[in-house]
Amino acid sequence: MKQILIPTDFSANAWNTILYAMELYKNIPCEFHILNTYEVKPVQLIGTVSSQRVGHYYDAIKIESGEGLEMILDDINNSGPDPKHVFKTYSKSGSLIEIVREMTTDNHFDQIIIGTKGATGAKEIFLGSNTHRIIKNIHSCPILVVPDDVFFEDISNIAFATNFERIYYRSEITPILELAKYQDASVRMIHVYDKPGLDIVQTYNSTSLERYFKGVKHDFHVIHDFSNIEKAIESFVEELEINVLAMINYEHSFIERITREAIIKKITFRTTIPFLVIPADN
Repeated sequence: MKQILIPTDFSANAWNTILYAMELYKNIPCEFHILNTYEVKPVQLIGTVSSQRVGHYYDAIKIESGEGLEMILDDINNSGPDPKHVFKTYSKSGSLIEIVREMTTDNHFDQIIIGTKGATGAKEIFLGSNTHRIIKNIHSCPILVVPDDVFFEDISNIAFATNFERIYYRSEITPILELAKYQDASVRMIHVYDKPGLDIVQTYNSTSLERYFKGVKHDFHVIHDFSNIEKAIESFVEELEINVLAMINYEHSFIERITREAIIKKITFRTTIPFLVIPADN
């Protein structure tokens, strides 16, 4: 049974993410672990005059968290869930990133599925702060990021963006292979380059990738003459009707670059499809 962790802050994007996960793994035995975290921040205690009032405030947000999860379970049950799906909820005190790190250390999860933005997410921001932190700090399992207002549709094409400049391990490719097999989808490998042809290392790595993907439909696509990789990927996604974009998160990778603090708030990259962030096998 697949183990899926889904953080929620009770926003519309978070609820849509749960629905997406349920449809994505339809007819596949899954245990969905739905997590809400809460914490009392110093700024929230301004004007509090006693430890008793602090305790009341803490109790209130704890109750709110539990009630919110109960409402989610009610909504799931009312949506006619797959009988092969099991749902568990967790209300935990502490920062989201620390709780997720703790849970993924103590338990095996096949995937984390999270929305791009939470309740306070601004439309112009590429990633919400919590999603950004999880991508940047959690490297124990793949992370599927579901953009705001994206609803599930059958997955026919999975794009895998790569420059062929590093060796790929089976553990890195397996999440893409599994998704392609579940959905009977084609894997389209994108190579964005600034010079024609592949060197010896790139040729070897592309050949090894072809061996990994021999069990599913796949092909290679080369894109060039773009001013930046963001525009190249966006154009490719639109042209070939890509449903999911997959990338490996290694040092100096595209994902690593766009999740730097200096770039995250001004990045022009805007994906309208879910993207699968796969941790590098170091």
